[in-house]
Amino acid sequence: MSKRAAPRPSPRHWKHIPRLNLTLEQVQNNWAALGFADHLELRPNLTLDIHFDRGDLFDPVNRASGSLQAFLKSARQWIERKGSKTAYIWVLESRGDSDGIHAHILIHVPPALTRRFHDLRPRWARKAGLNMQIGKVIHREDMPTLEATKGKLQYMSKDLHPKHWPIFQAGGRIHLHDCGKPSDQPIYGKKAGVSRNIDAKARASHQPNH
Repeated sequence: MSKRAAPRPSPRHWKHIPRLNLTLEQVQNNWAALGFADHLELRPNLTLDIHFDRGDLFDPVNRASGSLQAFLKSARQWIERKGSKTAYIWVLESRGDSDGIHAHILIHVPPALTRRFHDLRPRWARKAGLNMQIGKVIHREDMPTLEATKGKLQYMSKDLHPKHWPIFQAGGRIHLHDCGKPSDQPIYGKKAGVSRNIDAKARASHQPNH
């Protein structure tokens, strides 16, 4: 089966550089964010995989990033309205096979809110432009331990450019078994990110004064 060629972005997105690989800085930021989230007792305890092509999102090349951010905003605002906090890490990937454009998310959901969170996921996904009447648009998996969370982040790091693999191999921070299935189509715009409360600025402001 021939691979699908990625459509080109619309003119308003020409400033977005096509990115096939994660940068070293993005992967380092994701791992530092995970450590900080764990320090804040906001360790991501759930992973969500969102498939934008499968969810019949209109113009996924241009809209997957916005759809993802809309979903995360809905989830974050709901958790905050419940008087709790969350933290999340995400990457966007694109392959020419049936996976198409998809996102991997690691997110902290307070245990007391888990059941209702999953009840509301379809509503947030529909608001973000996804057709939830189609099966397997969002896959979920619990991350009961820090080691499980790290294992998922290893998998999410597989799009790191191969020239940087040696830096991470010794520490086991790349899921090398899956490096045969990285993205083979570019993402236009940002390819990875974390919530603001665990980003580089938040981490720096948390450092004790000397």
